[in-house]
Amino acid sequence: MNKILFPVFIFILLLFFTGYLFKYSSVYFPTRISKSPYPVSHLPDTLFVIDDQYFTKPQLLTIHSLQGILAQNKPKIYQVNKYGYKTWLNDLVQNYGIIADSSYISDFYGLINKFKNKISGYILTDYNTPSIYIASSMAGFEKTIIVTPKEEVKIKELGLTLIHDVRKNNYKWLLKNYEQMFNKNLLFYAQLNAVPYLVDYSIFSKSIFFYEEINSAITNKIFSLSKINTVLLGWGDNEFNLITRTSQNSIIVIPADWALNLSTLSNIGVETRQRSHITKTKAIENVHTVCFLMSDGDNIQWVLNKFSTNDRWYGNKFRNKIPLGWTISPSLTELAPTVLKQLYYTASQNPKGRDYFVAAPSGYGYIFPDEYNNLRLYSSQLNKLLTKSDLHIVNIIGNSIEEQYLSAYLKQDNIDALFFYYYKNYSAGKGQILWNNNKPIVTGRYNLWNGFENSKSLAEKINHLSKNIHSQDGYSLIPVHVWSKSVDSVMSCIKNLNKNIRVVPPDEFVALIKENVNH
Repeated sequence: MNKILFPVFIFILLLFFTGYLFKYSSVYFPTRISKSPYPVSHLPDTLFVIDDQYFTKPQLLTIHSLQGILAQNKPKIYQVNKYGYKTWLNDLVQNYGIIADSSYISDFYGLINKFKNKISGYILTDYNTPSIYIASSMAGFEKTIIVTPKEEVKIKELGLTLIHDVRKNNYKWLLKNYEQMFNKNLLFYAQLNAVPYLVDYSIFSKSIFFYEEINSAITNKIFSLSKINTVLLGWGDNEFNLITRTSQNSIIVIPADWALNLSTLSNIGVETRQRSHITKTKAIENVHTVCFLMSDGDNIQWVLNKFSTNDRWYGNKFRNKIPLGWTISPSLTELAPTVLKQLYYTASQNPKGRDYFVAAPSGYGYIFPDEYNNLRLYSSQLNKLLTKSDLHIVNIIGNSIEEQYLSAYLKQDNIDALFFYYYKNYSAGKGQILWNNNKPIVTGRYNLWNGFENSKSLAEKINHLSKNIHSQDGYSLIPVHVWSKSVDSVMSCIKNLNKNIRVVPPDEFVALIKENVNH
């Protein structure tokens, strides 16, 4: 090669590799905070994509079980549907160098055949309760896929062997024979006969999967086997009863009953940092300051599904026109870190509109602090998770605002403030601000929520509030109910506010309170 061209060639080559490394340098082996309940295996490289529209529910159950078994070594399968999961797959391909292979996107038996040598056989179950839960609980440590009778003949033809037939077995049999085999840091609780979601992650983590009445003897027994700060992924049919009983047993709930691909997404390590934080701000006299906070960010199945694409929420194209607060589960930094990073990266950051994220109720996951028996250990774990997820304000749902239930939170150096909602009425605190360890506990003043206030009536009430920035009366935290209201609802309310109403995102809201409110 020409002596003059050679250095140019080397320079171009270096630029290429520097660019490549820069693009993928933020990917690393997935890490966990100390005492994290979330297991880890290895970074995926190639993911075989399947589309749920081509499969029956029993077939999806089999695929999810295969996905979980393979992920114990290295994730190999990713499922897409008509909601948000294509977004996260595209992100993995475009930004993290992961290959998406669609060879088996609609080929059930082809997918099983490809990986049959990675499993020990199959467990036979009916697609109903309770045997579907027995199979889902055993498959992780037996390294078996789950099969229903309709598919058994062809599964046998592929050369797979029956390991267990659990169609006549129940929870008592399961606990009697396998109690010592289960992961004691995670529980899975959801109705699998509706959709076979979460199975991949329960099998990946070798955890028990069940669904019984919350006060039943079986539930009590399973809860008694759990460690302090065990995480329950799933959901029940009565929110108050579920969170009360789990909190009384020092169990943390992550709403996740329709979540997919956690065994894959949890095994990709990236740094999750919000784009900016405001801790100092300019005081403006004679204004009333408002912060709108969207609800339900603890619900990770919603965040993974419709949240980022639906124009009611984070997919709203006018989101960058207003200051807005969003609740988000800090557990996503370990359960789906690339998703959390993408949400942070696409947050609005401009003079007219800025998004800011707050740790969703009630921190690590959904608990009632007034029912939880180990708040010191819970808050200590939360503090580490907040560092990793870059969240510094915690939204709490509880039944009592007494100091004994909240002081453990405010002793943590990564928590700057609490936004407190009463369970029965998020705004029952009427905007009261309490102080603990020189940090504010701010209650909701009004609800933007069907059955409470609409955009126009809320604006009317806010316009008549105090403009004294040195009083708690000069500040309003507004819970926005995402199931009955939207970003458009917030925009409509803001358009009806007077000029002496100041709307700010959560971090600026807390900074203004700390700097100006007498306490």
